[in-house]
Amino acid sequence: MSDTGTPGQRLDEIAAAYDPSNPDVEFDYYLKRLQAAALEQWLRRRQVLELGCATGELSSLLAPLSDNYSVVEGSQRNIDIARSRVPTASFAHSLWENFEPQHPFSDIVACNALEHVVDPLKLLRRTRDWLEPGGRLHVIVPNGLSLHRLVGVEMGMLREPLELSEGDRAQGHMRNYTIDSLRADMTAGGYAIVHSQGLFLKVLSNRQMLGWDWNLIRAIDRVGRRLPEHCAELYLVGEPS
Repeated sequence: MSDTGTPGQRLDEIAAAYDPSNPDVEFDYYLKRLQAAALEQWLRRRQVLELGCATGELSSLLAPLSDNYSVVEGSQRNIDIARSRVPTASFAHSLWENFEPQHPFSDIVACNALEHVVDPLKLLRRTRDWLEPGGRLHVIVPNGLSLHRLVGVEMGMLREPLELSEGDRAQGHMRNYTIDSLRADMTAGGYAIVHSQGLFLKVLSNRQMLGWDWNLIRAIDRVGRRLPEHCAELYLVGEPS
């Protein structure tokens, strides 16, 4: 990703290099299915807003579960691809920090979002005003203490688990969270945590796991629920406090 250009142009650069819709080249195809299965249990479902959509893989899984599904996305390239996959959804081309919704939402899905923004607390506080009474914020972030990152430290690939790797920077990540730092940000952002869990016990890199059987992936995910602090991702549900 270049250091020049507008934020939208930088997002388009990232979008051009990341497409989780092909399981042969991107393990995140399977993670999106694990994310959707977890979200399904906690969605209110009436009016859902997704912050960012990539090529619409998660959107295509969540939109059928919702009465009305909306997306705010900073990359026009991603919107064009996702709209063709999820024609029933409404799309707004905007940075999250500038978005002004036209109505409140029962759910806001911030999946792999907070690690990308300069000021996550500012975004969290803004989203509180976008929720209807009883609404929920669903946050999923990569876990800085994931098992595979701990292995990376032991192998000398990372100096410490929370260090931003080359892959993190290529995807526009600005930080890695732990369960404690994510809870702290959501609480400071005005949310009470009503649910917390880990998603998938990632033992190897995405590339090394390509071709794994779906039943094996689901089994490892179930095991990971016993070890949430070391799962690949963290999922927290918050309600305005």
